[in-house]
Amino acid sequence: MLLALDSRYLLAAAYATAGDKKSFAAMLPSSFAGEVSVAQTGGSYYSDVRDEAIALNALIDVDPGNAQTGTMVKHVADKLKTRYWLSTQERAFAFLALGKHARAANKSTATADIKVNGKTIAKVDGGQWTGDMKALGSNIVEILTKGEGRLYYFWQVEGISSSGAYKEEDSYLKVRRHFHDRKGNLITSNTFKQNDLVIIGITLEKSFSTAIQNVVITDLLPAGFEIENPRTKEIPGMDWIKDGLTPTALDVRDDRIHFFVDAGSNKQTYYYAVRAVSPGNYKMGPVSADAMYNGEYHSYNGAGVISVTE
Repeated sequence: MLLALDSRYLLAAAYATAGDKKSFAAMLPSSFAGEVSVAQTGGSYYSDVRDEAIALNALIDVDPGNAQTGTMVKHVADKLKTRYWLSTQERAFAFLALGKHARAANKSTATADIKVNGKTIAKVDGGQWTGDMKALGSNIVEILTKGEGRLYYFWQVEGISSSGAYKEEDSYLKVRRHFHDRKGNLITSNTFKQNDLVIIGITLEKSFSTAIQNVVITDLLPAGFEIENPRTKEIPGMDWIKDGLTPTALDVRDDRIHFFVDAGSNKQTYYYAVRAVSPGNYKMGPVSADAMYNGEYHSYNGAGVISVTE
């Protein structure tokens, strides 16, 4: 498909307007994601704000109940709040789309009760949430709606699964972990000898040309490893490391290490050293990369089990 993302929405809307719902469904992207336009100061003045606002404006006209609408409204509204300088096209198309959505929302009489294990803990009325949402946790949650109209909500959960399960995926970012011995040889197995010095390399890639700022890379260590030195340039014999970069900031803890970086290059690599200290089999958490101010940009990979032998 050679069409830009916003053009695919417009073509899908054209099919819907012509009454061809089958082609509309086939052409419509599953989400406004995967491409980010760099804002232009001339020509067509395209940008990420303008493009998504145009797509949203068309989608509301032909399929106002589409499940993507709420997410796209939030994207456009958040960008308007965080950007100081906006072009006329960005403002105009954004206000057109948000105005259509607001006009429909003002007609809504929808209310909701949020229940946890059968007990009402919060209510939604007139677009306002009241109550204590801290009780949600991992309990069974029900949202019971009444009235006419649509109710949009966003659900966000953070933390580490007690079972160790996680979703391995790359969304705009790709992070990978690899092990080396002190001479730079790649270690392909997850078995290490006690007292081995292990050099861990972490590569970060991004899927498009625009820089992604304020990314935190987190590597969760298995219990059999201890961080020896987070700065490999200080260790003798590390001349084989030619592509190692220095993070903007570093946070070293007992069970993990955080690299704070900007994803400006297509591929960038960071190294640190650990010592295999205790014999046994240990669970190893994934290495992760998250844009701190946009959760859509993330990558999780590489959980497993390591063995430390005597």
